[in-house]
Order: sequence, then structure tokens, then C-alpha cells
Amino acid sequence: MKKPHLRLRHKAIPKLRNNVFQPPGTISYVGADRTEAVTAETILYDETHFSKQDGIFLDQLKEDRVNWFNIDGVHDIDLLKKVGSKFHLHHLLLEDIANTTQRPKTEFYADHIYQCIKMISYDSENHELNEEQISIILTEDAVITFQEKTGDVFENIRERIENSRGRIRSVKNDYLFYALVDSIIDHYFIAVEQIGDYLDQLEDEIFENPQKDSLNKVQKNKRMLLKLRHAIFPLRESISRLLKEDSKLIENRTHAYLQDAYDHCIQIIETVESYREINAGLRDMYLSSVSYKMNQIMQVLTIVSSIFIPMTFVAGVYGMNFQHIPELTWEYGYPYFWMINTVIFITLLAIFRWKKWL
Repeated sequence: MKKPHLRLRHKAIPKLRNNVFQPPGTISYVGADRTEAVTAETILYDETHFSKQDGIFLDQLKEDRVNWFNIDGVHDIDLLKKVGSKFHLHHLLLEDIANTTQRPKTEFYADHIYQCIKMISYDSENHELNEEQISIILTEDAVITFQEKTGDVFENIRERIENSRGRIRSVKNDYLFYALVDSIIDHYFIAVEQIGDYLDQLEDEIFENPQKDSLNKVQKNKRMLLKLRHAIFPLRESISRLLKEDSKLIENRTHAYLQDAYDHCIQIIETVESYREINAGLRDMYLSSVSYKMNQIMQVLTIVSSIFIPMTFVAGVYGMNFQHIPELTWEYGYPYFWMINTVIFITLLAIFRWKKWL
């Protein structure tokens, strides 16, 4: 009996076995091996002032402005504990931040909100989805973001803050919290659009000239869309909780923006589901295209065989070395043989064309 593919399961949950049987709240990093130094930035602003510094300056925290601390790298457990101690973060929350295999979710604590979300980008060269876990924490005085590595989709937000575009400089931490979540969701649309374009190309390829690896591409798309589905479906529930829970950290006017983000989630989910159906149809199209090409080949071979079978029969009869075959003594037997074969060939060819088999 063939063994189940346990390797895929192991690959999907890296190093999770290291966390098994440990006491709740034990902070240990779970994720891809990383040795690079953790980087951070501190952005402080209000309507009239703005400052941005490389590094995390927790001592500059002020209540009368928005404080955004962004940390790239969650494998530094000491830094994680330092930030947790400063903002009195729950030890289970810190455990979730260090575990990069978390399901997207929202958790409410006494004086802070934790949002776990997956940042998605599409690699158009290799046709793969890149996934990174983002942890966003909203407190009364600050917004803290934890990323697995350097590079994100927040440049537009940084630019809006720096240039005082829109309302972001005139509102509080909860709006920044929303803006970060919304920026990640908006980039889902980019990834989904690129996947849709690739599905169109693959559909044309399979319809016109299916290749040997076309079915592998379809299977790869299936896994990619499933990965995107796992990222966006829980996020819908998560944002729904933000809308339903009564928290002092989120003002009523921010609920309208969260509702808009929720609507975007629904739209992405519907698109992903339609793409999954299209991708499933591509598999059937591939099998149909290959079967059609095979039928065409078999049709040609059958027609050729049908034409040459009677000619082979005639050649076989007169190829026998019996002494008393009457036609063996004909002076023009050989030309007659070719004349008969030519008539057979033309007649069968005409019949096949009349039947529209050719």
C-alpha cells in the first residue's frame, strides 16, 4: 500500500513540533530559518508634526500623537519580550507573533487588539504566491507591526503620512490600524488579477496546443488558489469581529472604513471561488483537448489502414506461389494489379470525403 504524503504536511507546518508540549505562552520562534538582523522603524506624527527614524524608540512614546513602531523580524525573542513588556502585551499574543504559521484572526484583550493577517504577493516569473505573516497590534497609545522580513506593502501609507495626504494625520491610532489592514487587502486584488491573467493564458494554451506540463500548471494553480483561500476566508471572520465587538480602542467612525474592508474581502472571496472553478474546468479542458488530438491521430491511422487493407489483400493473394493461379500467365497482369489498386484507392478516398471523414 502506498504511504500517504506526510512530507507535504511537514512542509506546511515548519518546526511546529518544537512547540509541542510546551507550556502555554512559551515564546519560541516557529518559521523559516532566519539569521539576518532584525530592523525596525519608528514613525510618530500628528496634524502638525512628523518624524521617522530607523530603529525602535519606545522611550519617545507620547499620548497626544500617533505612534507607529514597525519591526521586521520576529525571530529575535528578546526584542519581542521587550516590546511586550513595554505595552503589557499578553504572553499568548507574543507566542502567536513568534509562530508564523498562525491562521488569520483577531483577538481582543483588556487594553489592546491583536490582528494576525497574511500579506500576499504574486511572483509572475515563477507563478507562485509568496506569503508572509503580519501581526498588527492596536493599543491606546500606539500601533505595533511585526513582519517576518524586510519589505512590505505599506509604502503608500508611509507616503500619505509624510506628505499629509488624506485624513490619516488628523485621526488616531485606530485609523492607522485600519489603513494597514486595508493596504494588505488591496494588494490581494493585485495578486488575484495577476492570477486571473495567468489563467487566461493557460486556458488559451490548453485550448490551442496543450503541452505536457499544462496539467502540472493546473495542479500548481489549484494549490496556489487554495493558499489564497486559506488567507482570505479567515480574514472575513476576523474583520467581522472588529465590526461586531464593542471596543474602546476603535472609534465609531472607523467602523465605516472597516465595513468597506469587509466588503473587499467578500469580493476577493467570490473572485477566488470563481477562479477555482475555472481552474477545475481547465483540467477537464486539458483532458478533452488531449483526447481530441488522440482521436484525430487515430482517425488518420484508421483511414490509412482502411485504404491499404484491400490493396494489401490483393497483393497477398497474388503473392502466393501456387502454380495454377490463372492470372500468373497474364502478359499485362502487373499493370492490371496497379490499375486495380489505384481504383480502390480513389474509390475509398472519395467515399471518405463524401462521409466527411477527411
